[in-house]
Amino acid sequence: MARGRGRWLLPTRLLNVCLAALCRGGSLAAAESVLVDAIRLGLPPDVVTYNTLLAAHCRAAGLEAGLAVMGRMREAGVEPDAVTYNSLIAGAARRGLPIHALDLFDEMLRSGIAPDSWSYNPLMHCLFRSGHPEDAYRVFADMAEKGIAPCDTTYNTLLDGMFRAGYAMNAYRMFRYLQRAGLPVSIVTYNTMINGLCSSGKVGYARMVLRELGRTDHAPNIITYTAVMKCCFKYGRFEQGLDTFLSLLDRGYISDVYPYCTVISALVKKGRLGEANNYCDLMLQNGSRLDSVCYNTLIHMRCQEGKLDDAFELVSMMEDGGLESDEYTFAILVNGLCKMGHIEAAEKQLFYMEIKGMQSNVVAYNCLVDALCKFQEVDAAIRLLQCMKLKDDFTYTSLVHGLCRVGRYHMASKFLRICLREGNNVLASAKRAVIAGLRSSGFKNDLRKVRIDWV
Repeated sequence: MARGRGRWLLPTRLLNVCLAALCRGGSLAAAESVLVDAIRLGLPPDVVTYNTLLAAHCRAAGLEAGLAVMGRMREAGVEPDAVTYNSLIAGAARRGLPIHALDLFDEMLRSGIAPDSWSYNPLMHCLFRSGHPEDAYRVFADMAEKGIAPCDTTYNTLLDGMFRAGYAMNAYRMFRYLQRAGLPVSIVTYNTMINGLCSSGKVGYARMVLRELGRTDHAPNIITYTAVMKCCFKYGRFEQGLDTFLSLLDRGYISDVYPYCTVISALVKKGRLGEANNYCDLMLQNGSRLDSVCYNTLIHMRCQEGKLDDAFELVSMMEDGGLESDEYTFAILVNGLCKMGHIEAAEKQLFYMEIKGMQSNVVAYNCLVDALCKFQEVDAAIRLLQCMKLKDDFTYTSLVHGLCRVGRYHMASKFLRICLREGNNVLASAKRAVIAGLRSSGFKNDLRKVRIDWV
């Protein structure tokens, strides 16, 4: 019997290698066909065979597909192991299904299968992402109680989860504990800390950790510097952000367009269009392949400069390169046209946008509503608002202000009440303008209605 099992050992390993290669390449149908052929030839699949397929199905089609493979596995007389359950728990985590992940973990324990760190890691990740940080930390504590050694991924998951849950300083203290205890602190851990501290507004702490990273054997990478650069721009430390970008350039870390787009966008917001143009030229000289985000950044820059022809030329280049204009593209163009007073051209862009099925682009519509009101074309603004599928606070604020500016307080109060009843709101200044206008015009009944709805 032992010789019989050994006779199939090498062919089964070859089968598993073949299936793994097909699954990595996304050829699940071919992998299933190979398995069927192997079974017909009398080649017995083992737990590795099914685990390979199960993990691939979980990634491609979700948890239900993975559970179906486990059912086939049991029918074939092959019992699941820790790897099987780890893949299923990871599949549940990817889909944001904490209850399913916990159920699978409990089933694993009931089956007498000992969990490892790769059982706990996706479970923690799922609980953090689903808004259950206390439960995630209890899972980590349970892991320690059972004597299961955490790995790098465990600590990185814990730190990232703490930041996402708003416990930035708890994460910082945990990081310091890892260092003092001599536990593994990888470049991923440093990047997690720097990104988390930056996202939490702890710029000083982030730069301190960055300086410490420079004194370790780990080399800061583009992820590290980009996180710091974004943080500096976000929290008003513009020159520090620009210095970080220049460090990226000097060290040769920039391999794609994302850092360029980040700094170009920041320069445009500061009104430093000349420098933005210089970095744009440098990006193009380096042969970087532009994506839609980068094109939108450049289109926005041209619109800010008032160079609408250049902006539309960029749109043509983007579409000729196989990229589609998206909602951001249309919002940028409509806003740019409105600022230059080209109302009819802006309306045409909305028409093209609707043809592409983007009627829910509230930002683009708001730009035109606001422009029409500023040009005192409030009736056209009302007609546009009535055609909009979605409206928000800005929509009504623009219209109410516009109606007040032309002295149509009764109509302004009507739209203010509609806005409040729909669960939206307007700026306090718009409310005050309506009330002052109604009072001065003698519309006592409308004034009473507005005050009732406001309360």
